[in-house]
Amino acid sequence: MPLFILDLSQPHGHRIGITLRFVPQTPTQDMLLPAWTPGSYLEREYVRHLDRLEVLQGGSAVTPRRLERHRWRLAVTPGQEVEVRYGVLGVERSVRTNWLDGDGAFLTAAAWALLVEGQRWQPQRLQLLLPEGWQAACSLPREGPGYEARDFDALVDAPIGCGELRQLTFDVAGHPHHWVWQGLTHPAPEGRWRQALPALAEAACRLMGETAPAAAVYHLLVRFCGEGYGGLEHDDGCALLYSRRELNHTDGQRRLYQLVAHEYLHQWNVRRLRPRELQPYDYGGATIVPTLWFAEGVTSYFDGLVVLRAGLCSEDELLRDWSDDISRYLTTPGRAVQTLEASSEEAWVKLYRPDAHSAGHQISYYLKGQLVALLLDLHLLAAGDSLQGVLQRLWRQFGRCGRGYGQEDLFAVIGAAAPDLPGSLDRWLRSLDDLPLDGYLKSVGLELLAEPATTPSTGLRLETASGLLQVQRVDRASPAEAAGLAPGDELIAGDGERLRTPDQLDACLRQDQPVELLISRDGRVRTLHLTAAAPTPVRWRLAPDPSAGPAPCLLRHRWLHGREP
Repeated sequence: MPLFILDLSQPHGHRIGITLRFVPQTPTQDMLLPAWTPGSYLEREYVRHLDRLEVLQGGSAVTPRRLERHRWRLAVTPGQEVEVRYGVLGVERSVRTNWLDGDGAFLTAAAWALLVEGQRWQPQRLQLLLPEGWQAACSLPREGPGYEARDFDALVDAPIGCGELRQLTFDVAGHPHHWVWQGLTHPAPEGRWRQALPALAEAACRLMGETAPAAAVYHLLVRFCGEGYGGLEHDDGCALLYSRRELNHTDGQRRLYQLVAHEYLHQWNVRRLRPRELQPYDYGGATIVPTLWFAEGVTSYFDGLVVLRAGLCSEDELLRDWSDDISRYLTTPGRAVQTLEASSEEAWVKLYRPDAHSAGHQISYYLKGQLVALLLDLHLLAAGDSLQGVLQRLWRQFGRCGRGYGQEDLFAVIGAAAPDLPGSLDRWLRSLDDLPLDGYLKSVGLELLAEPATTPSTGLRLETASGLLQVQRVDRASPAEAAGLAPGDELIAGDGERLRTPDQLDACLRQDQPVELLISRDGRVRTLHLTAAAPTPVRWRLAPDPSAGPAPCLLRHRWLHGREP
């Protein structure tokens, strides 16, 4: 079985030294470094951080022949151990890559582990060589001086945290849970976590109709940092990145709980209840998954409800969070360009590669998928069912037995619950029309209120950097686009007045009256004329409808809390 030895003993160089030993079974042996990690649909080109690949067999050097950017072929003697030595830079702070410095390590196996082709389904052993005083956390079972994974997929599914670690352990229905963190500069709110984390896990189990989590033992590995946010799901745990500053206020604590709930729900939805295109994973490249809107959007919808049902936020706080999401959707011009299904299919080339023009050309399948999930739930609620019930049936039919599902399976289960719903769902997935949020929200006694803008509309998003006022984003089909403005432009003056802050530009604007702008682009100064349009809302707010009768209000309680009042 393959053995990986990770040498982290020189952390200040950010270089992970790796030794791989295995016994080849054939005279030709291929090796592959994954191009992506499951749960994050982008080819991250991990190979760019690999260096000095050396291969030895029987004391003699073997020259690896590169077949592709991340695949090599060896000519070897079968039955005799091969040793592969290489290094990987750990210089990216995220849950999808590797980081190593003097404070600790946060490692993703897809970014460092070579797949020995033909031995993917064999057990894989792992040993860590750590600096003195460091601890390690990993979800893999201990075996001798290290760990053992049942196969390569299980190795990739096990993030590693090293350094000065703290741990809190709690139990959910007899299943141990380990909350392991690093990076806090002040005492952790352990008392609050001891109450909140089990409540979150139990609420997620209830949502899935289960008395216990799907994982026998669950590991939550958290790296707190100055700035950052992210999560990556795994079968038996998750890796989380979160700003330590956010713990200082209530909204930040709630967002952490929502992140935990999201990744925790993934142990069912997407890990075990998995799209058939991801069975098995193809580590060599992109796989188109049309149902990411369900895998991620539905999970994003339920993470806030889980926090509410765990008693960790109020209805008002949840509605405020959903107001933010609806506002982001309605102020993203790309919703009129990319369908939700296309967003799922194009994840590999768009969502994870944002730029200054992205908002005008795409819509997130997390964001729109979440709002489609909301519509599905309200439609099913009116039919005497719920999206929670649909998710539970999908889990029983596909997840428990590890049977992959397709788009047609989702339509079939949803259609069995509400025969008129698949037609609407088809439009929400494949049409560019705006989602019918208002009517559905009124059915549960809520109204969506547009908050009036205070300045004329330009379609500009501005930022200040080093005392300069620069264009960050130009909305599609906006007055700013018509004026010829582009991301990166520096705004120097408006109608002869020096501009240094966004509010100074706002003071120049008059609806339907041109403003003469002096800008700098690519080192050249030029003059443009911007004619602002009528003010348009930039935010919407969910609020109880004062005219709603008792029936919609009762329905709202059943919707939000999953039970009768």
